[in-house]
Amino acid sequence: MRKLFFMIVTLALIFPEFSLKAQESDMIVKDSITGNDILYGATTREGLSNIGTWFTEEYQIYTPDQTAIDLLKDNVDKLPHLFIVLGTWCGDSKEHVPHFYKIADMIGYPEEKIFMVSVDRKKTGGDFCLADFEITLVPTFIFTQKGEEIGRIIETPIISLEQDLVNILNLK
Repeated sequence: MRKLFFMIVTLALIFPEFSLKAQESDMIVKDSITGNDILYGATTREGLSNIGTWFTEEYQIYTPDQTAIDLLKDNVDKLPHLFIVLGTWCGDSKEHVPHFYKIADMIGYPEEKIFMVSVDRKKTGGDFCLADFEITLVPTFIFTQKGEEIGRIIETPIISLEQDLVNILNLK
């Protein structure tokens, strides 16, 4: 089941028009605790930018480690697809997802290789069945190659997003 889902996510990444026609992206719902607007289901970078000021603010203040950035940039053609599960109500998601986009922009990581699902506090994401992925904390960054998971970063990086990705890919 897990491999099938990764294959579907991979297809959605390769053919974004396939996945976006099947469901609405950047759907806004009310948070069950605060009543604030949050994103739910398929999510785009534009949707993150439009839900508040936090995306732009965190993106601008983040300064990634240049050594890790250089390693990733030199190997950008080897970088895996990425499935991000996040909560726009979650402080860690509001910090680390914009930071990842800063890294992606710096290394030339293709946006079409990123697929995001925003979840509510129950960790449901609309049309997406996330139960097989054991999502307990957000954000969860799941890196895949050829439909197989090769690593993940859960909630907060061990070292930094860029260094953890270098370690996942064994780019020493």
